[in-house]
Amino acid sequence: MGFDLFMAVVAIVLAIFLTWLTLWLFFGQNRGDAVNGTVSDATAAHNATDATENGGNQHSGMSEAGLEHTGHIRNLMLLSAVLTLAIIATTLLDTTNTHVVPSWVTSVWLRAIFATPILFYCGRPIHRVGWAALSHRVANTDSLVMLGSALSYAYSLVLCIAPNLLPAALYEWGFALMGVAITLALLCHQFNAETMSPAKERALASRVRISRIVVPAVLLVATWAFAIEIVFGPQPRLALAVMFASIVLILAGLIMSAAWLALERFAAPAKG
Repeated sequence: MGFDLFMAVVAIVLAIFLTWLTLWLFFGQNRGDAVNGTVSDATAAHNATDATENGGNQHSGMSEAGLEHTGHIRNLMLLSAVLTLAIIATTLLDTTNTHVVPSWVTSVWLRAIFATPILFYCGRPIHRVGWAALSHRVANTDSLVMLGSALSYAYSLVLCIAPNLLPAALYEWGFALMGVAITLALLCHQFNAETMSPAKERALASRVRISRIVVPAVLLVATWAFAIEIVFGPQPRLALAVMFASIVLILAGLIMSAAWLALERFAAPAKG
């Protein structure tokens, strides 16, 4: 009872601090009346990232470097998908307690080995774009996926290293959640790279204006979902709280990415 009360107090204090930090970062001094500056900053960050990753796609079509980048994203997505399927398969074998395969096949360390290149190699384009947006204080959908997948990976890795330190609950699926998130985010990047158009610059400004409100709101929802689960949720509270926060961040990021792609695809013919 005493430890539960301590965890509840820590969760509430942490949630209040993260709420203040989020509001200060995205709506603080010199930000509330700087919408146009925000759009310019985000556009600069977006263009800098595209220049690095896309190799200078032209309005009339993709350059050779741009096509190479698109192929690279596709390869990362396929590798991530294969590794994620391997994680899901071994997790299913582990949770069903089958004795058909050797024990090392269902080892959580094998899943950690599969998950690590997904996050740190396949997910690099997502982390690069997400961190560039955060550094400009205009978090985007990649920022949400980056934070959610990193949180899920980190909790699962701690369970590998010290399985008795934290409650597991359903977190044998933590690596799988991260892998699915990275794979689907790369799929969105793939579609985005294949639909380069002159309208994208205009669409980016609208996207940033919406994201600068919606993304901080998602961060606050994830923060308080974590805190509420710690205070009022069933046991094991910590594992479920981390899972809820990760799912909120990842789902919101993926849904928003899919929505932007759908809007751009529908708008492209009309503006063409």
